[in-house]
Amino acid sequence: MKTYFSGIHYGKNLKIRDKLALIFLIPASYLYGFIIYIRNFLYDIKLIKSAKLPAYMISIGNLTTGGTGKTPITSFIANNIAVKTAVISRGYGGKLSNKNTNIISDGEKLFCSAEFAGDEPFWIAENSKGTVVITGKNRIKSAQYAIKNFNSQVLILDDGFQHRKLHRDLNILLIDSEKMFGNNFLLPAGPLREPLNQIKRADKVIIVNKNPYIKGSEEKIKKLQEVLKNKYSKESFICEFRTEKIYNIMTGQAIEQINKAAAFSGIAQPESFFSILEEKNINILQKKVFSDHYLYKIEDIKSLIEDAANLGADAIITTEKDSVKIRDLIKHAQIKMPVCALQLQVNIDIKSILGEQYIKQ
Repeated sequence: MKTYFSGIHYGKNLKIRDKLALIFLIPASYLYGFIIYIRNFLYDIKLIKSAKLPAYMISIGNLTTGGTGKTPITSFIANNIAVKTAVISRGYGGKLSNKNTNIISDGEKLFCSAEFAGDEPFWIAENSKGTVVITGKNRIKSAQYAIKNFNSQVLILDDGFQHRKLHRDLNILLIDSEKMFGNNFLLPAGPLREPLNQIKRADKVIIVNKNPYIKGSEEKIKKLQEVLKNKYSKESFICEFRTEKIYNIMTGQAIEQINKAAAFSGIAQPESFFSILEEKNINILQKKVFSDHYLYKIEDIKSLIEDAANLGADAIITTEKDSVKIRDLIKHAQIKMPVCALQLQVNIDIKSILGEQYIKQ
């Protein structure tokens, strides 16, 4: 179902049935937009107040549903902050009850698996040593816990652009350079969580280029930057995802050459993942797409291995976000074929985003 709606939200050549579905969804989008307008208006006039806590609050979020690269950017920013930092996440997709305040990591030790923490909080915790990671639906409570128990001086609110219950000192908005705003409709007819005019709330706008190797991407970004500057008076910064390496998930060893592979992912926008592999001249024999935050079972892994072997693949490749959920399954499946992850490197001018006060020198 998510895949179908994503096709309507971002598709360019819709079939007649898709256009009919869009027509039926538009009235719901207007109702949703009215509710969002009232909510934002009440916050803007301070009738509903945001809680201000004794820590520097950074929010990282977007206007659309998923897929803008929040997770690696959140980790990258956390790794560049000099003082005690905590990431506050809702913990979507994990088995832990989000009614509780869940400590995923104290900055040194991980306390649960990706299955229970959720793939994104777990990946951030694993890749941001020294950073506390806390999940829970009540993010005010989570933030207070981080301040009181870990003396956190900087809090990063993961996926927080719409979470106006917490005051933020730095409001970062991410925009996917390729997908941008889809068909420009609000949910459910389109991918927008809020109207485009809410770009005005951002302190920093980051355009995320997940595949800078695609021809014409630079021109597309320049046009978007002009729109942001002329229409919304916002200067924007470019973040590029560059391929770091492809490595064996079980050994951590980099794989220098893969000619033929089967690829799979369970992320919001899998197209960029597949296109990066193709840009590396890897012949993708099979592309398997699972739903975002999918919890893999050992049957899934065995099926993927069987298909890859039948197709004559050299390896199976997935995303790092997916890799944290399948390590134990690979062990139990006793797989001989290498199962690999694509590691991407975030490239952004961090000083322009954070300033000098909290950044590591």
